[in-house]
Amino acid sequence: MEGKAFLEIAQKLAQMRSEPALRSAVSRAYYAAYNCCIQLLNELGFKFEKGAPAHEKVAQYLSNASIDEIKTAAESLILLRKRRNQADYNMRKTEFQNHIICQLDLVNAQAIIALIEKYSREPFRTQLKNGLRAYHTKINP
Repeated sequence: MEGKAFLEIAQKLAQMRSEPALRSAVSRAYYAAYNCCIQLLNELGFKFEKGAPAHEKVAQYLSNASIDEIKTAAESLILLRKRRNQADYNMRKTEFQNHIICQLDLVNAQAIIALIEKYSREPFRTQLKNGLRAYHTKINP
């Protein structure tokens, strides 16, 4: 299964416009973006343990790949993860009653996915791999 398939589900949930559906949409949007990121990193030879540490490391590696637009995508992924955590765990947050805010989260996820897809093709793939390799070497001498 492709991780980006979660984005289609997120979009369908967002159309329902109920708070539980919007919260679920944000969660699915994050996982769509995250799974696309980790899949590409795995393809490039970078493996991460499962669980919360992997989520942090994926963003950390992308942030330090020495590519500005990838760093921006990593920052968006971090923010989307925070939103996902709020959607899943903070029932007092009222912003998940707002369809427009949810749509912004979905747009952010879509932008991350589009950029990851761009960097899965040459010549960008090699550029990303080299940036990731340099960072990996720096933190694992």
